[in-house]
Amino acid sequence: MDIYTTEEQQVAAIKKWWHDNKWSVIGGVVIGVGALWGGRAWLDNQQGYSEAASTVYQLMLEDVSQGKNDEASVQGAQLLGQFSDTAYSSLAALMMAKIKQEAGDMAAASAHLRWALDNTKSDAVRHEARLRLAKLMMAEGKYDDALSFLNGVDAGVYESTYEQLRGDIYIAMGQPESARTAFMRALASAAPGERGRELLQMKLDNLGQPVSGDMS
Repeated sequence: MDIYTTEEQQVAAIKKWWHDNKWSVIGGVVIGVGALWGGRAWLDNQQGYSEAASTVYQLMLEDVSQGKNDEASVQGAQLLGQFSDTAYSSLAALMMAKIKQEAGDMAAASAHLRWALDNTKSDAVRHEARLRLAKLMMAEGKYDDALSFLNGVDAGVYESTYEQLRGDIYIAMGQPESARTAFMRALASAAPGERGRELLQMKLDNLGQPVSGDMS
């Protein structure tokens, strides 16, 4: 910038600069304030959106608890459609699968479980959907498919549940020694106070003693 020798020259230069640039400055301020308020409005809208999804899901749970499955299905469809990008949609898909299974519509139940498996961001929901899908396959006699569906999965804290289901599938296939191995692995990976541990031990005991020479 030029160096002004007097205060009057400095004031005159500032006035000229303001005259030439004031609308750009004002516009920038307006845009900045608008963006600030727009961001707040977006956050408020997101909060309201999530709360609306939560409300619909709570209504769905209440209807299911009262045996109003038709009403619950309507709310489930709303969550899967209007709120499909929220965490409640995958929970609704699990509930819809349960409703359809109780109604005997295994194809629809399977479709809802696969939707939850493919779309959820929750590991817990993903494991629940996978385990229930494997149980549906077992119920339909698709034992090999069910076992394959459980293989290659990092089960983590659900290892005991996966192994117990493998044991159940082997029982259905008439392979008690393979079932025994799976049940023993399930017991080994189960926490000491884990629910269902007694049932798991009963399943293992019901198999009797292992066949001589086969302790795998």
